[in-house]
Amino acid sequence: MKKYFILFLLLAGFGLAGQDSFLDGVLIRSSSQVPADPSARIFVVVDSFASPFSTSIGLGCDGRYIWNDDAFSHSFARIDPVTHGVVTNFYPTNGNRDMAFDGTYLWASDWNTYSIYKYDTSNCAILATYDPGFPGHANGMTWDGNHLWVGEEDGRIYKMNTIGDTLRSLPSPAAYPSDPRGLAFAAGHLWVGHQGYGRIYEIDTITGAILNFYSAPGFVPGQRFQQGLDCDGQYLWSTCEGSVNMIYKIDIGLVNVDEHTQTTRDKIHLNVNPNPAVSNAWLTFTLPEPSLVRLSIIDASGRIVSNIVDRQMLSAGDHRYGWATNQCPNGVYFAVLKVNNDSRAVKAIKL
Repeated sequence: MKKYFILFLLLAGFGLAGQDSFLDGVLIRSSSQVPADPSARIFVVVDSFASPFSTSIGLGCDGRYIWNDDAFSHSFARIDPVTHGVVTNFYPTNGNRDMAFDGTYLWASDWNTYSIYKYDTSNCAILATYDPGFPGHANGMTWDGNHLWVGEEDGRIYKMNTIGDTLRSLPSPAAYPSDPRGLAFAAGHLWVGHQGYGRIYEIDTITGAILNFYSAPGFVPGQRFQQGLDCDGQYLWSTCEGSVNMIYKIDIGLVNVDEHTQTTRDKIHLNVNPNPAVSNAWLTFTLPEPSLVRLSIIDASGRIVSNIVDRQMLSAGDHRYGWATNQCPNGVYFAVLKVNNDSRAVKAIKL
């Protein structure tokens, strides 16, 4: 049976002494009497399963599969997030840290070579190699819809284009010798994994200011450590490495959660088919009752690309709308359905 944990943000009065204790992402003791912020984002572990690797490090989401890599063997696994089974194993010559997907290609960082690599997802052949403009090891990676973000171990977080040029950088939250670890982009913000303190930070992409932070699922001081991160449009994914190597699926509020029953509201479902899409896609959903609806397509930066349904009263039942994806550049998008006071978001890939 899946376990559901509801976590709330600790206020940022950062006495980061590393004294907190966590069990599967749940704060069970705190050295400081910091009250929970009632406005914090919900942070719910809705699924978890064992990584196929003994040192699970990187995570990436391509819209259909979860990608995971190993710290020491240069092994990649493409995993079905529903069955948890490995669909394909790959053995590239480089790549052993975090991963990212730009809508077409897979990317991974390599701690040993200090470089980042671009891969063909069909066979993981390396298509390009770039050396980031910083002296430290390359760690976390993510894609924001237009650019890569790469974390330097014991350093800053760098925004880069796909030919390796550094555009600007942000300070890493809570500087620590082996951090930042995993990176993800969700809800218009960067999410930064922290191995040392066992936390996941949500930060502003312009200022680097810490907006929220949460306990990392699976973290046990000295035994299990937060590593890779990514977001599939609805859920944040995180992996921990150490005495147990696990992958966690986390609801961060892009899907509404009933805090009292700890169950996801399942009356409204939004589907995008096909996904990834080339020229056209269908967006389908079912309403349990007549409702005020808005259905939008937004890009990864949060810009509205198309308002397919703009605050219309729709009848109960099944609804189907077309999205002309051939009018959009290749990349990552989100279909966002708002029904009365509820909402759903689905990550969609345009190829």
